Amino acid sequence: MGTGAKTEQITLCEYWTLARSGDAAWKVVSIEQRAEGDHHLDSEIVASPWSDSRLSDEALTELALEDGLRPGFTTADLAGVDFDGDARARALDLSLADARFAPDVLEAAARRAVAAWAEAVDGDDEALEEVASPEATSQLLYGGDASRKTRLVVRGPRVKQIRIVAVDVEREPATMTIEVEVGGRRYVEDRDTAAVVGGSKERQVTFREAWALALDGPPSTPWRLVASSDTPVSRLTDFSR
Repeated sequence: MGTGAKTEQITLCEYWTLARSGDAAWKVVSIEQRAEGDHHLDSEIVASPWSDSRLSDEALTELALEDGLRPGFTTADLAGVDFDGDARARALDLSLADARFAPDVLEAAARRAVAAWAEAVDGDDEALEEVASPEATSQLLYGGDASRKTRLVVRGPRVKQIRIVAVDVEREPATMTIEVEVGGRRYVEDRDTAAVVGGSKERQVTFREAWALALDGPPSTPWRLVASSDTPVSRLTDFSR
């Protein structure tokens, strides 16, 4: 309380996120201060299950699995086919034989990974660990800080654009390298003091991530994030060769 103050009452604004737990009771999974949580004001409003884009992504993935390779074949069998055009065109051609290579399916995987990333910043890492390798998870949450004294925070991330950079079906598992353009709040925070050491809590920014995904995930998430970097995507293309 400041000098000369005559009351101990203060005004506090926080954003609390609640979710259903296993026993169907509501529990708090995230608490954000106003500067951290204002992004919720611009978030998608899901008034009914039919308007939930996550359900659409899940349905798209399920259909792709049903229209995957025939039994007895692997993605490596597609390597002998000649393709013309860029990486996106190649993915479209591959999707004729295996629907999991369709750009729409890849975009759904990226949106799920971004949502899981945001959830893991303050809450449980389980959703992120389902869609990303331990190495990729560490890179997303700590930005390459081996000491883990700082953490990389993302608030309200939204996928703006995805560019397919490379496709590799010559080995198992098949891989894709993509560049993901994301909008939201992004900053680096000291884990002990919560001080911002890079970026801004208040300012919306657009940033790009270079991701390598492998086709080795479970049926619900066939494309799994195995490498992540905020450096130029060219540094990850070697991963897919």
